[in-house]
Amino acid sequence: MNFLSKLSLKSITAVLALGIVPLGFSQIPEDDLESIFSRLNGDDFDARYAARMDLQDHVSKATEPGNDAQQSIVEAQLLERLDSEELLTTKLWLLRQLSSIGSSASLATLEKLQQSENAILADAARMATERNPDSQGFESQMATELSDDPRQLEKLAKNDPNRSVRSAAFSKLATKNPKIAADLLIQALSSEDNRSAPDFIRIAMKSSSARLYKTTLESLLESDASNQVAIIGALKSGPSSKIEKMLLRLLPTENTSLEIQIVDALGRVGSSKSLEALLPRISAKDRDLREAASDALARIDDPRIDRQLKRDTRNGDLEDRVKALEALSIRASSGVSELVNSLAADTSLDPDLREEAIAAMELVGNVESLPILVKIVIDEAESGLRRDAQRTLKRMTLRIADPDAAWAAFDAGFKASASDVDTQLALMLVSDSAPTEEAIEFLKEAWNGGDARIQKMVLRVLPTWRNWQGGFALLDLSDMAGDEAKLREQCFKGVGKLILGSDATFPIEGKFELSGVALKKARTPEERKAVITGFRYSTWRERVHVTYNDVDPELRDAVLEYAIN
Repeated sequence: MNFLSKLSLKSITAVLALGIVPLGFSQIPEDDLESIFSRLNGDDFDARYAARMDLQDHVSKATEPGNDAQQSIVEAQLLERLDSEELLTTKLWLLRQLSSIGSSASLATLEKLQQSENAILADAARMATERNPDSQGFESQMATELSDDPRQLEKLAKNDPNRSVRSAAFSKLATKNPKIAADLLIQALSSEDNRSAPDFIRIAMKSSSARLYKTTLESLLESDASNQVAIIGALKSGPSSKIEKMLLRLLPTENTSLEIQIVDALGRVGSSKSLEALLPRISAKDRDLREAASDALARIDDPRIDRQLKRDTRNGDLEDRVKALEALSIRASSGVSELVNSLAADTSLDPDLREEAIAAMELVGNVESLPILVKIVIDEAESGLRRDAQRTLKRMTLRIADPDAAWAAFDAGFKASASDVDTQLALMLVSDSAPTEEAIEFLKEAWNGGDARIQKMVLRVLPTWRNWQGGFALLDLSDMAGDEAKLREQCFKGVGKLILGSDATFPIEGKFELSGVALKKARTPEERKAVITGFRYSTWRERVHVTYNDVDPELRDAVLEYAIN
């Protein structure tokens, strides 16, 4: 174990800040980590998926050859988060990452989680332990040292007080004599003190013995909930009509943990026959169940589901059509973008169905969706769909990441509504969805028109801009404000808000370039303070920057103080 693996996270941060360790061997930046977990714990399905991929990318980079130091640091970060996070789905994703990056440093935490009353969490911890190379080496070595006598192995597996010994003995017995192992498994499953059952189930389900696999599977319907969770968690991925039928027979159940595990397994082994069970659960009250159903529905590779859902969007009552459209957006299958675009644009449809189509664009919308949404903002103030379109514009454009296409739609919308100030304001409110130079110039020109409502809206939008151009535009507006102190102060407060709200996607060099220009332009202590307080959540990255670069002395002192506190 290298010396970095023994450091606390605070020590690691300090070491990195001082430049002792190359930044290539670093922790996941705190800004990135906060962004990831904020999205993981949010209600935005698309953002949660992106956050999962971001965390997985960081873990993958840390496990690349030669990154031993970084691997230890990232493992420590994940363990710290695992201890503090409360949401089950977030904990499960952390355990999945620890499955690939974990070392002996993870084993104590994983062992503790295996005793959790939450069967799903305990099973995930067992799987992470099983994949931990240090744990596997111990169990394999122990099995090698055990007797080859099946009866002796049976005795150890049944009675030894050490859990690892029991597991190793059963693992070897499964190879030496599957019949005795199967009998022992049945005893464990039926015992009130079934402390070994989860481990025996895991070994049996991964054994090459058809007898053991069959014995375990046949016990699924009759086992208690904790054993059912363990069996389901160990199921192999791949369509299986037989297993799918068994899982569906277990529904409904009052045990939410079991229900979540069943739903998750349907995503691995199910077909179109699972659609009826999954559909109502994508809007379940329980968040973990809702997410499990959505993930399962997205994973099942069966085109019959898409054909059925597309038929359901055209037929049946309104509630069924809305639900089918929601499910299609989760699956993001071929042709669904065109479908939601046509439904959202069709003013003859029920507003509830159009509302669901607009919401679906967040996941499956494309550049063709942009002018449709802009038109809804223009035309649908009375129906209530304007706000839905505004919300989807903000979120969808983050995903499709085509600001030029977004501005083309907004530009056409602004021109079409040039005589309607209320509509112009409604479009301006979400114009940060098109963060281009052309949009900035439009907002500055609108500001120059002198309309107080428009100026107020511009000051509201620019601090939420998705790049540093919004901050420099605010400084231009402060120049245009001349001697109007109130307007100037609002512009500088906007710069501070933009800096404060920026994340790791904003280049740190731009942050200090913007703040440097702003501090030079500031005329009063209040204007300087508005900029500097934008750094109040500074991390080690800002501290390193101000330590080794030429920045305003007052800003440097503030960042060093903020970073420490």
